Amino acid sequence: MISPKLIAIAVFLGVYLLIMLGLRELAVASMMGVTLLLLLGLLSWEEVWHFVEFDVLALLIGVMIVARLMSQVGFFRWIGIHMANLVKCDPMKMMVLFVCVSALLTGFAGATVVIALMMSLVAMDIMDLLELDPRPFVIAIIFTVNIAGMSTSVSSLPTILIASTLGMTFWEFCSMMWAPTLASLAALLGLLLLTYRDELSRARPRFKRVPISPSSVIADRRIFLICLVLFTCMIIGFAIGPSMGIPPGAVAIMTASVMLILVGKRAQPVIREVNWETVISVACLLILVGALEKHGVIRDLASLMAPYLLHEPVGTTVMLWLSALTSAFIDNVPFTMTMISTLSLIDGQEARHLWRALAAGTCLGGNGTIVASYANIVVLRAVSTKGYRIGPKAFFKIGMTFVFLTTAITNLVLLAMLAPVAGS
Repeated sequence: MISPKLIAIAVFLGVYLLIMLGLRELAVASMMGVTLLLLLGLLSWEEVWHFVEFDVLALLIGVMIVARLMSQVGFFRWIGIHMANLVKCDPMKMMVLFVCVSALLTGFAGATVVIALMMSLVAMDIMDLLELDPRPFVIAIIFTVNIAGMSTSVSSLPTILIASTLGMTFWEFCSMMWAPTLASLAALLGLLLLTYRDELSRARPRFKRVPISPSSVIADRRIFLICLVLFTCMIIGFAIGPSMGIPPGAVAIMTASVMLILVGKRAQPVIREVNWETVISVACLLILVGALEKHGVIRDLASLMAPYLLHEPVGTTVMLWLSALTSAFIDNVPFTMTMISTLSLIDGQEARHLWRALAAGTCLGGNGTIVASYANIVVLRAVSTKGYRIGPKAFFKIGMTFVFLTTAITNLVLLAMLAPVAGS
């Protein structure tokens, strides 16, 4: 008789293979896996719900609704026009501003797909008015959003999952990740300006100021101000909520609920536009990894990896590059969940260097190929409909170059962060 452990491994690998080969969407493949686990008796119905992290799902749904509502009230176009006018439409300075603002929005608002898409659409609108090629700006925004995903406990799905597992507050996670995030973003910005310096320096924008008033993109000023205040309250809630016993998921879902009530009928399309596929995928993948935990697979994997990973310099480097290169070619969510369960069995504070490397690597790798993140797929599809094509080969060429360079720089920063610990 085949052992339950082998069956659990086969089901998980089968789901992974379907995703990698593009034979089924992530949600469909993961649902098929959960169905098999139930039919084969590897998990009971009660155990299925035990492995679902409802705070993670609430956080995902909440930030996606808030980001969509902020887009609907005109926030992204409003801030984009202000940015362009602030630097008198200078292409080089606009590149710097779009990178900085995209990073900040990603760090505090999460919903990387929504941030990347909305900021890219705004960049395309502004560049069309200025008669400039928007593709360097779109690439910059995608790369920034992917890298900034490592910055906070709410900035991307991998960090949401990691922070939830460790029980870390917003500030605790920020203190762990601020140095690699800033180093990676600084490296990215330098590489972008170096790569596009000739194109940006030769560009001659048609206007010194965008010929559209920022206020004209706001349909309802009252609703805009209310949403802006609530968005600010959500960010504050992420920071101080845990100390008051309010988890991030509760903060996000409460903010989204109040916004939906105040916006009224105009909010109906927003609920439909929430990426429910991502929510279902995360829930099902949590269950799949839970089955591996139940049947001892994760414990065996942790025992196998621990002797190599607990040596801090080697473990940090291996985990960072393994995460970055894996995430450059396949969706980083199943990989992150497997590594989270594995690292959880490697005793607490000893594995802090590995959590840092895992968070950084999964986000850095998102810039490698078009299929490495949802943000890449969605944004490039939108760009092509506007007549600006960025092909898979062109994206791979620049993307993998940036992945190798930013990961190498981040690796040095992570090793430098270990030095004080080693000295003490």
